[in-house]
Amino acid sequence: MIMAMPESVDTLKAQMHAKIKALGKAGLFMSGTFVRKRRRCGNPACACAKGGEPHVAYTVTSKVAGKTKAIYVPVDLTEAVEQWTNEYKRIKKLMKEIDMLAERVIRLHVPRARAVKRRNASLASTTETSSDA
Repeated sequence: MIMAMPESVDTLKAQMHAKIKALGKAGLFMSGTFVRKRRRCGNPACACAKGGEPHVAYTVTSKVAGKTKAIYVPVDLTEAVEQWTNEYKRIKKLMKEIDMLAERVIRLHVPRARAVKRRNASLASTTETSSDA
């Protein structure tokens, strides 16, 4: 059975710095979800109305004041906008990971600080008893 090594604050901070460095390499980004929808245009003369393939519409959706907002994306921008939304998701994930690491650093601080205080108190009492002799 392998014992897990206790986490060290320095290791967690190093992991945080690595993720922050990855954030620095961020490209263009945009919040929201890139959406591809197939729809019929409503033109009775169009092939889509006669059983053909529906048209593809591209949008970016996001929540604004609790309501879903959709922005039409022109066909020639679809590839770039999809990359922007993917980059936003990557950045958001990195920030969440940094946040979780910071929380672990905070949670490690209290027990370690108490242990240091106990050790210092123990050393002080040992030093006092040996100097009394």
